[in-house]
Amino acid sequence: MLLSASAAIIFLIILLTIWDPHGLNSAVITVLGGGLMTLLATLSQHSWAVPLADLGKLITLAIGAWGLFTLFLIIGTPSLIVRKRERLTFGLIAGIWLWLILGGAWLYAVSHGTFDNTIWPWLSFIPAFSLYLGVLFGASAIGYLRAICFRARHADTLVILGAGLRNGNQIGRVLGARLDTALTFASRQNHPVTLIVSGGQGADETTSEAAAMADYLERHGYPANLIIQETAATNTRTNLLNSQKLWWQLPNQGGRVVLITNGYHLFRTRLLAQHLRLHVGGYPAPTRLGYLPIGWAREFLALIMLHPRLHRSVLIGMVATNLLWMLI
Repeated sequence: MLLSASAAIIFLIILLTIWDPHGLNSAVITVLGGGLMTLLATLSQHSWAVPLADLGKLITLAIGAWGLFTLFLIIGTPSLIVRKRERLTFGLIAGIWLWLILGGAWLYAVSHGTFDNTIWPWLSFIPAFSLYLGVLFGASAIGYLRAICFRARHADTLVILGAGLRNGNQIGRVLGARLDTALTFASRQNHPVTLIVSGGQGADETTSEAAAMADYLERHGYPANLIIQETAATNTRTNLLNSQKLWWQLPNQGGRVVLITNGYHLFRTRLLAQHLRLHVGGYPAPTRLGYLPIGWAREFLALIMLHPRLHRSVLIGMVATNLLWMLI
């Protein structure tokens, strides 16, 4: 039974990956399917199931450790993670720490047999919601891996998403990687490629990101007549919406449009594009290893904030279910 169930789960995961490689729902189902397969292998009496269970546990532990590290990075160094116009309040950070302490105490009570007839059964919604967030984190990690693996190969139009400028007008490493990737990608095509550079001017910048990006591309030999500047965007959503208006004015409405951004940012960008019903490809720019934890932590926080009402509703439902279970 385990063999047939595992084969069915693997087939489902492969099918979802091919059918919707950039979707969050398929990534969530992939995580849940992997977890179910690990559970079945753990409960199995077959000797060949042991390596499968160990592999599943190892992957789960790795994702869990990565998730905890990301969480501690967010609440420990919020100035590095949260964008300039936003902030994490002291109350929110204190609440997250309290949540972690209570969750740890709940696990301790369960593992040491001091759970029943205490307050901890009333707080079972804490590990339940933490598991929910863990599944979302695992799905985001799956989405990230899919985004950097399933990349476009051909394009007529490249949309390069902006990032903050250093010292008000200089191209930093993150943005430079995106521009260099676009230049390399365009050089591999056998026809002229239009580059749309997208990014407005921040309060601490002396020029728009798009203007700085266009200047960089021209200095590296790209024809100015093939560069279009979008100078009003302030976030990823407006990057896409404003750029769409520009590529629709091109011949054949831009043809094959491909988004260029860093790998950790590409998954959320594709999700937003999918939500806006934009049929575009994606190509990841490399990210230096030292910046990746910060970039990913910022990105996961932004992914969570895409659907705050959904997460709030799930939490309220879990609290209500927990209370009803205890009262009944």
